[in-house]
Amino acid sequence: MKIIDARVRLRTEQLLKPWTTALKPYLKDYIRLYKMKSRLSIMPVEELIGYAAQWGIEKMVVCGNNQEDNGHIIEISRKYEEIIPVGYVSVADGIRFALREVKRCFDEGVAAICMAPYITKLNVNDRLLYPIYGLCELIKKPVILHGSIHFWRGAYMWHGQPQYIDEIAVDFPELKLIVSHGGNGFGPPILAVAQRHPNVYLEFSALNPQYMAPEFLYATNTYLKKRCLFGTDYPLVDFEVAVERWKKVLRENVLEYFFYQNVLDALYGDPVLY
Repeated sequence: MKIIDARVRLRTEQLLKPWTTALKPYLKDYIRLYKMKSRLSIMPVEELIGYAAQWGIEKMVVCGNNQEDNGHIIEISRKYEEIIPVGYVSVADGIRFALREVKRCFDEGVAAICMAPYITKLNVNDRLLYPIYGLCELIKKPVILHGSIHFWRGAYMWHGQPQYIDEIAVDFPELKLIVSHGGNGFGPPILAVAQRHPNVYLEFSALNPQYMAPEFLYATNTYLKKRCLFGTDYPLVDFEVAVERWKKVLRENVLEYFFYQNVLDALYGDPVLY
């Protein structure tokens, strides 16, 4: 079975900086919660690709945390076809800077841009972010958006709640939204958002399906089977652990959608036109 991991961070020196040499406050608790220490040493990209392949993962969607990371990932993706690059964008330095970075990233061949507005203590529906959504809708490129609880107690947990995702989907009906961590912590309302908006996808990285509400597993196996994506958020969760956990809870006829086809559709398929 072929697998595409929809959310990975490589173990290069550059991409490990936020976890090691320049530990960020919004990441600190994740090391303890996900028992990550053994996965925070440098590993050559080729070796990591080989390690992931042992569990059927043939491609990885890779993101970073800043503009420097973006260039680093783009460069790596040109050497390894297994890497699908994603550009990280923030409005911390202003909307003009962010829009220039969006354009640069897509000109350089990234598949999507990702944002985590809670890091700058913004709601995902903040109007400061709307020019980014509008540009991505115009050029038909997806936005990967942090839409779950987070473990940084320096910011409110509500910045990515389902109500705000729904507002973005209403205001940008042809924009593809990939919700990282699938609304974890906010309960079934995100399922209703995805059900009513055909351009909203739920990516379930860094989650243990055994602890998820049964409504999520039912949706993944039935009415949302074509819009739920597999991801690990490695190094938060090890590849083997995530793959084996999900295989146990998915129906046979859903495996190809969840592990492979849905990621391709979310990144490269045409948006549904209203």
